[in-house]
Amino acid sequence: MLQWLAMTALGIWLALWWQPAPHSDWGYYWSAAGSVSAYERGGLSLWLLALPKALGWSPVASALALNLPAATVALLLAWRADPTRWRVLAHATAVYLLLITPFFGIVQLDLIAAAQLGIGAWLAVGQARQGSHCLRVALALVAVALAVSTRPQYALVLWVFVPLTAFLLAFRGRPGSRALVVQVVLLVGSVLGFAADIAMRQASGRTEEIRTSSAVTLYAGLLASSDRWSQRCGNWSPAAAAAAREDLDRPMLRAVVDRLAARPASHWASVIACKAPQIGSPPPYALYWLFEAPNVRERIDASPDRDRVEAAYHTLRRIENVAYRGLCVAILALCLMTAWRLLRRGNWLGWIPLAWVAGFWAVHMVFEVQGRYFLGLYLLAPLWCALVLHTLPANVARAGGEPDTSAPSGVAHPRC
Repeated sequence: MLQWLAMTALGIWLALWWQPAPHSDWGYYWSAAGSVSAYERGGLSLWLLALPKALGWSPVASALALNLPAATVALLLAWRADPTRWRVLAHATAVYLLLITPFFGIVQLDLIAAAQLGIGAWLAVGQARQGSHCLRVALALVAVALAVSTRPQYALVLWVFVPLTAFLLAFRGRPGSRALVVQVVLLVGSVLGFAADIAMRQASGRTEEIRTSSAVTLYAGLLASSDRWSQRCGNWSPAAAAAAREDLDRPMLRAVVDRLAARPASHWASVIACKAPQIGSPPPYALYWLFEAPNVRERIDASPDRDRVEAAYHTLRRIENVAYRGLCVAILALCLMTAWRLLRRGNWLGWIPLAWVAGFWAVHMVFEVQGRYFLGLYLLAPLWCALVLHTLPANVARAGGEPDTSAPSGVAHPRC
């Protein structure tokens, strides 16, 4: 409760104090909410934003109305799922949410999509005990589809994550029924969500604009990226946007093949190597999105204490950078510790948190890198750790002792 109060109070205070106006992607989401013809991306969750907008709420109030419940859901899932004695995994989730509270007044749909995917995973694994098994699986499919339609990036991540986990689990023999249910839910849900996004793009009738905006992440991440850190390799650039527009008259696959063939393999390896530090340790993003809103920047520039405010802002950014990167390293360490605990007992489900990390890293080796694109990685990695730790007996998961062989290691699902 204290963690929720701190997160909620700080998020509301920052949003209402600075009142950031819609800008960048947020400007698109706000203008497109409720309009089929203006659709480019945002999936089914874009219609969640359309409701407060239709009621006449301000952009900031609408953002809080979406992001605060999503953050609350993520925090509750972490606490409900964490079987460890000191609730380290839940605390890591709470700290992550606290660090991104400046983001709560910004509509990016990243937090909503992560919460939806977390619900889907939690239901699929079988942590919800109420209701029939078939109903939980159906709701899990809906949640995953919502998340993927909102952030198609999750489809790419899941299409790495599911085959990788299936390959790893195959080494221990026939996968258990629970593992198969989770894999099917994630795969089918991702396909449904991706199809929903594609259908909404087709319905808008703006195929050229949509292809350009979608392709830019690939061009910025690889095809038109520099291989130099000084030129912000892997990040969006005007050159990447221009290259995506140049290839509009060619099929996407042909354009990709031609651009890859135009440079030696060593160049593409150099681009990926240049991006690797940003992928392994992505930068923070929450304060930047809040303070760089045009109206907030105008207020700062017009302030008689501009120098003092700028100095405080840059100090906060440095503190945020250290805290955020340190927490991300700690979350990765928790994934490693979870894997070690399970694998040394012969439980191959320990690979799952590491496969989750590998899925994000593999996708962003190719696609554009932004700090907020990794929100789902670090927010949901502790949840995956908690879910796989439930395959250990309760006394082992909490205390880290030797397993009690008389205790059940899982709950069998009834048939539909």
